[in-house]
Amino acid sequence: MKVDVDRRCGCRDPQTKRKYPRGRCPQLEQRLHGTWSFRFRVPVALVPLVGKSEISSSGFETKKAAEKAAADAVSRVFAGGQDIGGLTVRVYLVDLWLPGKQRLRPTSARRYEQYVRLHLLPYLGEIPLASLRAHQISLAYQRVQADSATKRRPVGLSTIANAHAMFKSALDDAVTQRMIPFNPADGVELPSYNRPEVEPWAAEDVGVFLDEAAADRLAAMWELIALHGLRRGEACGASWPALDEEHAVLRITQQITEVGNTAGVWPPKTSSSKAKVDLDGATLGSLLAHKLAQDAEREEVGADWGNGILPNEHGKPVQLKELMFTRPDGRYLDPQWVTRRMWQIARRAGLCTTVRMPAAAGAVEIVVGVRYRDPVGRWTLYVDREPVGEVTVVSAVGMSGTRARLALAAPLPVDVGVGAELGWSLLSRRRLHDLRHSSASIQLAEGMDLALVSKRMRHSSTSITGNLYVHLLRSSGQKAAEAVAAAVPRTVRRGHQVGTSPVDGSDATGEGSVSAGITGKRPAGARRRMRDSNSRGVAPNTLSKRAP
Repeated sequence: MKVDVDRRCGCRDPQTKRKYPRGRCPQLEQRLHGTWSFRFRVPVALVPLVGKSEISSSGFETKKAAEKAAADAVSRVFAGGQDIGGLTVRVYLVDLWLPGKQRLRPTSARRYEQYVRLHLLPYLGEIPLASLRAHQISLAYQRVQADSATKRRPVGLSTIANAHAMFKSALDDAVTQRMIPFNPADGVELPSYNRPEVEPWAAEDVGVFLDEAAADRLAAMWELIALHGLRRGEACGASWPALDEEHAVLRITQQITEVGNTAGVWPPKTSSSKAKVDLDGATLGSLLAHKLAQDAEREEVGADWGNGILPNEHGKPVQLKELMFTRPDGRYLDPQWVTRRMWQIARRAGLCTTVRMPAAAGAVEIVVGVRYRDPVGRWTLYVDREPVGEVTVVSAVGMSGTRARLALAAPLPVDVGVGAELGWSLLSRRRLHDLRHSSASIQLAEGMDLALVSKRMRHSSTSITGNLYVHLLRSSGQKAAEAVAAAVPRTVRRGHQVGTSPVDGSDATGEGSVSAGITGKRPAGARRRMRDSNSRGVAPNTLSKRAP
């Protein structure tokens, strides 16, 4: 392959006012005049891969630099690398990469579009993809955070980390397609960020929630989510043909998701999500009772009963049939409505009433709204769901509307504002998805194997389960530490004997005492090991010594 390397400039002939032909400027003989360039023709067989029939570049200060750049360009051509010219980050992401992500779920596609539009294009969009470097990406992330610092919801480190992961994946695709030789995002160092730990409800809290939800017409759905870890979309998309009553198993075949204000019916989140969910007898009984209630609703509605039509992942309309959980008229459940309904139930659990007028400390009366329970009695006072004191209500007098004036047995211990609550064991605020987390945490607390919990939660790998719930495995880790210590035979121990029983064959120190060394009859195996050590030249006492 012939490569032409020459020097060129932009000088014009003073007589014709036209640019000199390539290499004809009389001043090119001067050492520092003009710049060096190269060009070569691409072999015909490689033109479809490269996208051009000729490669050229200019602006090099020395002939050696131009020759090196030409050699690199020739190597890229024979490796099948594309010549993308001035293709910008904006054009690559918006016109090429995002439209090509055909397997993204609706929620992921929407999130990716937001990352590109809000956090990448305003800062990196006009940079040529071929010249993008790590320092430019790092600076862009710093500017994203600085520009949003005064906004109501500043961009946090978690958002930056997620946007970077997406951008890195996009650039990996560009490397795979040989559009760029390396991924500049590999050299970006993000600030340290500790992902918040999952804080699900404890088993007792889940019980309080399910007790409150027992009277709800969708009580069986709450049991599926809280006890068996169904995702919101999976519960909305659950159908009766997928229930095996004989073996108490529910198959996950579809889910109803929502992107923006548009709902759709999609396959399960991952291939692992399609697994069967084993049910306990009580939950199966709740489902069958719910089916009878749904049959009665269907008879009452008559011919107008129907689950509705939603688009699938390809945008084609799908007639929904035999959904487990619907509105009273048979229509599918809006996922956002399910979330709101869950919080309504959770907020009402243990709640007596809510304060509707502010009251100062020392007041002996408070004005409240709807009473969910008889207010006369002793109650805990909550502010932002945190207990701040106790009050005893001696009487309640109705006012206009739903309000009432409560007389207290003693003055208020603290100032209370509108929204303070009276109740007992109020549930802390949790997302609907935290009910699923609660199911996993309860299983781990009961000593179930991580692999089994991962399978029941239908995660794609046990590593996902471990990363989500590693902080919930601390009690199991303590048990493992005690088991390891107890399994190792030892004849010499030092220090306090705390939390462990003495090894058989050794003396035990009294509670709280410190032993200088506990010795006993050495097992035969240990004596053999001593003889073997001595034969190798090891001092007789080295194996039994412990650091003070």
